[in-house]
Amino acid sequence: MLIQEIKKLQLQRELVSIRRSCADEDQTGVFEFANDEVGIFSLYSDEGAFEGYTFFHIEQIYELMWGNREHKSIASLIESGSDKPKLLLESENFEDLFKEAAAKYNSLCIYHSDEEDSFDIAKVEGISDGWIKILTYGPKKTLSRLNKLIEAENIMRITVDSPYQNNIVNLHNAQL
Repeated sequence: MLIQEIKKLQLQRELVSIRRSCADEDQTGVFEFANDEVGIFSLYSDEGAFEGYTFFHIEQIYELMWGNREHKSIASLIESGSDKPKLLLESENFEDLFKEAAAKYNSLCIYHSDEEDSFDIAKVEGISDGWIKILTYGPKKTLSRLNKLIEAENIMRITVDSPYQNNIVNLHNAQL
């Protein structure tokens, strides 16, 4: 039933909120793609601002909501708001989406851990033997980079084209 409903909502471009087992916060947005394994979602803030594309395992969803006054008001703000960049991803499973995103984007927001309370803005340096090597972009306060190895199975969600993420990368590139 879940995939059937998501497909209908995707066709209608309906704004929805999802609750996932590995996240404390709902994500609100529009499904760009979904199958039995993975969902790709355009994220939006409560003010209707585009917050990036994200993809995750469909099995993480435990609740899907849409159609209330809040959703309608956010959808109205989206319609009058700014444009979003074109989605550059075409793969249909999580692993291939991750590899494709790593190749096409200069940085990713990589959410890892059981509770998705930790994420890195990073450039993927390598993928091998169930491990991901990344070079992180430190926060605005430190602008300090860090090399890191993380287990691929611990990655819960990936976001691309987030304005926050892009701003951090731009600050690093400015070499302040």
